[in-house]
Amino acid sequence: MTALIKIDQDSLPDRLVMGLSKIGLAMKSRAWRRKGRQGIGPLQVQVLTFLRSRPNQSATVSTIARELSVKLPTASEVIRTLEQKRLVRRRRREIDNRVVTVHLTALGAKAGHVENRWPEILASATENLSVQEQVALLTSLVKLIRALQLQGEIPVARMCVSCEHFRPHAYPGSDQPHHCDFYNTAFGDQAFRLDCPEYVEVPAEDSSNNADSHKAAGIAQALTAG
Repeated sequence: MTALIKIDQDSLPDRLVMGLSKIGLAMKSRAWRRKGRQGIGPLQVQVLTFLRSRPNQSATVSTIARELSVKLPTASEVIRTLEQKRLVRRRRREIDNRVVTVHLTALGAKAGHVENRWPEILASATENLSVQEQVALLTSLVKLIRALQLQGEIPVARMCVSCEHFRPHAYPGSDQPHHCDFYNTAFGDQAFRLDCPEYVEVPAEDSSNNADSHKAAGIAQALTAG
């Protein structure tokens, strides 16, 4: 009798979640392995990496907590530990000493760069994908992040599709269909930004009360196109 092969009954979304979870687990595991050798934990690395991404390499404690989706006491404790290691320094604003700003030190910038090699590792892995597959993956990630943002599960991501400067499908039929008002240039899906320093969030009234505006309808179209 021919043996029956049981077909996996998991839905495609379930499999996608499993795949993303495996990547997340690998990133966390590697960070914890490095912690044993270097003494810098995963959340500490995230704080250092975030500060490195800032134009002046500094941010308030509340901003760091919001960006990393952690509670304020947790962020404060991590920052206190980093300060003890001389990787950051804290300063109170002269105008309002209740506001504490965290500044990355030269030692912290170096430590964050050495510890967080995942961007390079993942970039190397994505080179196994064709250009078309890379663009499809990027647009899918944009849609996924935007959906999580609208559900309130993650902070506002400084992405093109939720930016005041974004004009989706301004040039139909072109390989660069979108337009950025800030840079006054056309661009395609492959140039979607996930963290733009020039980001300006679309006002809530535009995205909720003005369904005919290109800022609301255009964003929805950009997220569902393709």
